[in-house]
Amino acid sequence: MQQKPIVSIVIPCLNEKDTIARVLDDVFKNCLKYFGKNYEIIVADNGSTDGSLDIINRIKGITVVNVPIRGYGAALHWGIMKAASENIIYADADGSYPFSNLSKFKKEIDKANDLVLGSRMKGKIEKNAMPFLHRYIGTPILTFLIKIIYKIPTTDCNSGMRMIKKDFYKKLNMKSSGMEWASELLLKTALVRGRYLEVPIRFLKDKRQKNPHLNTWADGWRHLKSILFLKPNVFVYLMFLFMLLSLLSYPASFGFLSLFILLFVTTLYSYLALIFLTFATDKKSNQISIILNNNYLVPVVIVFILLSFLIIYFLPDFHLGTKMLLAAVISMTIIWVFMIETIKTHLINRLP
Repeated sequence: MQQKPIVSIVIPCLNEKDTIARVLDDVFKNCLKYFGKNYEIIVADNGSTDGSLDIINRIKGITVVNVPIRGYGAALHWGIMKAASENIIYADADGSYPFSNLSKFKKEIDKANDLVLGSRMKGKIEKNAMPFLHRYIGTPILTFLIKIIYKIPTTDCNSGMRMIKKDFYKKLNMKSSGMEWASELLLKTALVRGRYLEVPIRFLKDKRQKNPHLNTWADGWRHLKSILFLKPNVFVYLMFLFMLLSLLSYPASFGFLSLFILLFVTTLYSYLALIFLTFATDKKSNQISIILNNNYLVPVVIVFILLSFLIIYFLPDFHLGTKMLLAAVISMTIIWVFMIETIKTHLINRLP
C-alpha cells in the first residue's frame, strides 16, 4: 500500500509560462530539503493557453488538475480536493512566494492547527513587491475589519501562501471561485472556531513579464462583500446607527433625515437578503428565511406600494420632499422583492 505524502503542494496556474518552470524547480528543491521524497506537487490549471501546460507536462513528478471553472478560488479548491495528503500548502505560480518558506510551515505540520497563514506583514517584503495601495491601504483595512468583526488575530488577510488540513477544509463548504476565496477561507475558519496560527514568510517581487491577474478595485470589493456576506449581523448595527442619525437630524435637516432613512432601508433590505441567501446556499433556516420563503411576500409588498402611492397622491405638493422619499423607498422595495423572488426560483426551488 502506497504511503500518503506528508504534504501536498498546490499551485494555481493561469498562463504562467514566464515563471512556472522556475517556480516548480524551487518547489522540488525545497520539498526535497524539508520533506525528503514524501511529498506531492499539484498544479491546478485554470485554462492556460500560453504554453504553460506544455512546460509542466515536460517535468516529471507533477500532477496536473484541469479546473473547469475559471477563478483563483476555483483552481485552489480543485487542487485541494485532489490532494492525497492531509496537509496542504498552496502558493502562487508567479514566484512571489519563495518555497524556502516551507521551513516555517514544516515546524507546524504535526501540530493541531487547522489553518496556518504565512504572514508577509510579520515577515520580509522585498522592495516594490507589494503596490502601495495594497500594502498600506487595501490589505490593512480589510485585515482590520476581519479582526474586529470576526475576532481572528490575522495580520495579512490577503496572503497567498497558507497551509490547511484537508478534513478541515471539507467542513467549510466554500463557495467563492474568485480572489475573495482567500478571505472566505479565513472568515469561515473564524466562524467555525478553527485553530489558527500565523508564521512569518518572505514575499518577493512578481517574476512575470506581464500584469498580474489581481484587479485592485474589483477584487478588493469582492473581498469586502465576503466579509459582509458571511456575517450579516453587521447590518443590524448599521441599521441602529442610521435610525439614530435620522432621529438626531429631525427636524433640523430634512435632507439628512431623508438620507439616513434611505440608508436605514438599504441596510435593512441588505440584511434580509443576505439572511435569505445564506438559507438558499447553506440551507440554514431561521424565522426570517421562513417568512421570506412563503407565498405572502409579493401580495404584502403590493399592498405596501399601493398605500404609498395613495399617500403620494393625496399629500399636498408642498410636501414634495416626503413624496420623493416615499418614491425612492418604493423603488428600492421593488428591486429588493425582485431579488428575493429570483433567489427563490434560481437557488431554492431550482431543478436538480
